[in-house]
Amino acid sequence: MVSRREIIGGAGAILLGALGYRAWDRGAFQSGSGEAYAPWDDWLQGEGIVRPIHSAVLAASPHDTQPWKFIAAGNTIEVMADRARNLGSFDPFRREMHLGIGCAVENLNIAGQAFGYTCNVFPVNGKLALSPSEQTVPAVQFGIDIGTAVHDRLFDMIPKRHTNRGPYYGDRTLTPQLLDEFHRTVDSPDVRLVLINDPIARGEFAALEVAATQAIIADKQMSTDSSQWFRTSKDEIRIHRDGVTMDTAGLPPLMVIGAKMLPDQGGPTADKYWLDMTRDTHAGTAALFGMIMVRDRLDMASAIAAGRAWQRLHLTATYYGVGAQPMNQPVEMVDRNAMLGRADSFAHALQHFAHMPGWEPTFTFRMGYAVRDALPSPRRALRDVLMSA
Repeated sequence: MVSRREIIGGAGAILLGALGYRAWDRGAFQSGSGEAYAPWDDWLQGEGIVRPIHSAVLAASPHDTQPWKFIAAGNTIEVMADRARNLGSFDPFRREMHLGIGCAVENLNIAGQAFGYTCNVFPVNGKLALSPSEQTVPAVQFGIDIGTAVHDRLFDMIPKRHTNRGPYYGDRTLTPQLLDEFHRTVDSPDVRLVLINDPIARGEFAALEVAATQAIIADKQMSTDSSQWFRTSKDEIRIHRDGVTMDTAGLPPLMVIGAKMLPDQGGPTADKYWLDMTRDTHAGTAALFGMIMVRDRLDMASAIAAGRAWQRLHLTATYYGVGAQPMNQPVEMVDRNAMLGRADSFAHALQHFAHMPGWEPTFTFRMGYAVRDALPSPRRALRDVLMSA
C-alpha cells in the first residue's frame, strides 16, 4: 500500500512541477531577455543607409505598437506609417501613430549623423482624419548624403532610453537649469513645451490625468482596444515582439514574478489596476508634468514634429538620469470625444495649464527621478519592418 507520506510527497512534486512549468511558460524569471530584445544589443550593426534604421526601431511609440516600416533605396529612406498597427478608438485620427513615427525619425536622424551622413527630413503634408484604412502609407522621406560624422551626446542614449512606469521620488525636484535645458531641446517655431512643476498646478494636473483615465475605462471600446496590446506570456512576447509587458509595468521585481504566475486579469480588473496605478504611482509620484504643444494636433507634419520633440526630450532626460513616461490620456479623450461628436471638457482643462493662445496640446507626460530602473520593451526585428523598394 502507498503511504500517506508518499501520496503527499507525490502530490507536492506534481504541484512543484506544475508551478515550474507555469513559471517557464510565463517567463516569470526572465525580464527583458530573449530574441525579442536582441535589437537593443544589435543597434550598431548593419552597413550603408540601413545602419541607422537599427536605431530607429528602438524609438518610443504608443503602447509599443511600433507603427513603422522603412524602404531604403539609393540615398533615401522612406518612413512608412503601418496603419494596421493602430490603437483603434484610442487613436481614431492616428495622431498618436504619427507621434510614434516622429520618434523613429528622430532616432534615425541622430544615428544617421553619428554614422557620417547629412540628413534631410521631409514629412508628408496632410490632415489626419477618421479613416478605416489599414494600408501602409508614406509618412516621411528621409534624404541621406555623405557628410561629416556628428556625434550627438544623445546618440549613446538610444539603447538606454526606456519608458519608466514605476514610482518616482516626488520630493526630488528637477533644477531650473535642467528645465531650461528641456525647453532648449524642444522649443521651435513648430513645437512648444509646457512644464508643470508648481505643487498646486501639479496636483490639479494629476487630478486631470486620473479623470481622463476614468473616462477611458468607462468606455468599453477604448478599454478593449487598449487591452489588445498587452503581452502577458513568453510566447506572446516571442510571437508579437511588441506591446506593453508585465516587466515594463513599473512593479517591484517580486510583484512582477507573482503577477506573471497568476491568471490573466479580466477587463474590469485590469482597468481598476491601471486606474489605481495612474492615481497612486504615475500621477501621485510625478515630480513634474509636461505638455508638447502644436498649432494643429491633427496636422500630420505637426504630429511628426511633436514625436521628434518627445524622442529628443526623453533621450535628454535619460542623459541626465531622469525617468519619463507618456501620460496622454487627456488628449486621447479629446480625440475620442471628437470622433463621437460629443461635448469635450479635456481640451479646455489642458489649456488652463498652457496659457498659449493658438496652440493646443498633442502629448502629455510626467518626469522625475525613478525609484527603479526601467526595463526594455520587446522590439520587432529589422526584417519585419524593412520593405523592398
